[in-house]
Amino acid sequence: MRRAAASVFSVALLLAGGVMAGCSAGVDIDAPGKELMDQAHQVANEALVAAATTGLQALQAAGGITEDAVRDALEKAGAAEVETRVVGDSLLFGAEVPGGCVYGSVGASGTVSIDLGGVNADGGCLREE
Repeated sequence: MRRAAASVFSVALLLAGGVMAGCSAGVDIDAPGKELMDQAHQVANEALVAAATTGLQALQAAGGITEDAVRDALEKAGAAEVETRVVGDSLLFGAEVPGGCVYGSVGASGTVSIDLGGVNADGGCLREE
């Protein structure tokens, strides 16, 4: 009984710490520090993801994959505070959207990966992939 009470208290402290740090959703225990985007925000951001995907695919078709071009395409789709980083032959990106982040990559091989989710443990949206 005492162990169960200690566990409940520990979880309560973790959740309170998340609220005090500005978290607005639950914590995914399988990925410590990764906040989940709630379903309502995911649905609301579907149009943004579609527009961003179309814009990024157009950049690829035109051979215009640069950090500035990716930033512009995401901002035109409605994302804010876009961060980018080149890793190997891919350009990773992360940006703020209502309720969390949009993140993904554009590869030299012609792939576009884009997803919605919560903020990283550091409070940003650029993943470490």
